Amino acid sequence: MEVRKDLGVSHAVFFRSLAQLPDGWVSETHPEGATLAYGGGRVTIELEPERERRIGLICIPFTPTVFRFEGLSDDEREAFQSRFDLTFQRGGG
Repeated sequence: MEVRKDLGVSHAVFFRSLAQLPDGWVSETHPEGATLAYGGGRVTIELEPERERRIGLICIPFTPTVFRFEGLSDDEREAFQSRFDLTFQRGGG
């Protein structure tokens, strides 16, 4: 299964944030993304070129991203995505 999302991070922040995922998840990293082990399967994450949204004078980086799930059940995929999204969530105040 393939899921496309826009992550509100630059490539540099993406790779720094991978370290916050649970031990053993990150199997491999490469300039275009990463491969993660989860459950009995794996998740391949492909980063597209960074982009930015402009709101007036504010520039907000984002990266279109493709998640490819192999060997995961629907429940495992949802659990992975929830944990991943929580790790990569950015807040402001």
